[in-house]
Amino acid sequence: MNQTARILTLLNKYRQNDISPDELHELQRWAANHPAYRKLLADFSPNRPITSEPEWADYVASGSSMSFQDLLDRMTSQKSKTRKRHIAWLSAAASIVVIGFCSLYFLNQQATPYDEQVTEVTPGSKKAVLLAENGLQQEIVDERGLLVTNEGMFYSDGQTVADNIFLETQQLNLVVPKGGEYQITLSDGTRIWLNSNSTLKFPPEFATDRRLVEISGEAYFEVAHDARRPFIVKSDYQEITVLGTTFNVKAYSDDELNITTLVEGSVQVRGRTGNDRFKLQPGQAAVAGKEKQLGIGPGDVQQAISWKQGEFNFNRTPFEEVAKQIARWYDLEVEYRNKIPQEHFTGQLSRSVDFEIVAEFLKGSGVNLELVSNKLIIH
Repeated sequence: MNQTARILTLLNKYRQNDISPDELHELQRWAANHPAYRKLLADFSPNRPITSEPEWADYVASGSSMSFQDLLDRMTSQKSKTRKRHIAWLSAAASIVVIGFCSLYFLNQQATPYDEQVTEVTPGSKKAVLLAENGLQQEIVDERGLLVTNEGMFYSDGQTVADNIFLETQQLNLVVPKGGEYQITLSDGTRIWLNSNSTLKFPPEFATDRRLVEISGEAYFEVAHDARRPFIVKSDYQEITVLGTTFNVKAYSDDELNITTLVEGSVQVRGRTGNDRFKLQPGQAAVAGKEKQLGIGPGDVQQAISWKQGEFNFNRTPFEEVAKQIARWYDLEVEYRNKIPQEHFTGQLSRSVDFEIVAEFLKGSGVNLELVSNKLIIH
């Protein structure tokens, strides 16, 4: 039995009040390693009521063959709000059990201030705002995604989204705010997923010789093949030209670098500030910035596209970048009262977990933080 299945088994036995003294001691030793573990153990206390209790034994029996995300998907199909809170903690703890979210967690477990009563911070959701050059705008909160056609703009099931007057403009902007994500299918069949705090500029109908869009923020592209019309993506420091392929572009205005990571096919990347051109192969990444000329090298595809798959994925990622990603997804502002912490994080975590779990992760690395309204203050 692997460690994941073992912990699930012990938690189940603890919940059922059918755990031996030695097993309880083993579970308590495990829980002592991290605040999230201790919270999880407390939530599974036999003295703590849970309404509509799930069939934990079934999940435990599957634990050796299923991933924690599979288990989470099965468990979240149940309706109990109380149980979802337990599931979130289970998912968070599982990330550490399986991957070891951050090696620093086990080096420094000092208590740090965190006021979780000030405001409720929730994970992001599917939402966007559609803006037209003529001043029209429409808020979109439907989760189905947008479909742009010559006849109009629709949700993916065919329901009309916006008046056709939106299509009379030369350019449209799909703006995804902090705390949001959204998907759109353009008139040529290209599908684009937008991450939090991102904007896609696109025409209702493409020209006859090329397909041009602009991105600020982060987006995942599945470009429809059209040999007659290259697909061009512009960001602050890069211009990407493709015929049909799959890639991720990360080009936030508050980041120093624009990064294009190729998943499938091939693309040509040109620096916006120079004449350098490179052709990427799958698994490679192109990097450019205001102070950095365009260059290519090995990319981390899984890390680049993890946001689309509903995860945070870090690989010795500096704290400042970790904080940016968290702030964008949970719609927070970050303020540093002193120097930026120098910790690095490695591992992954579901983007669906409550913010208090993320706060425990940050605290576990020895970072002093405080939540005031929607501002995360790092002391």
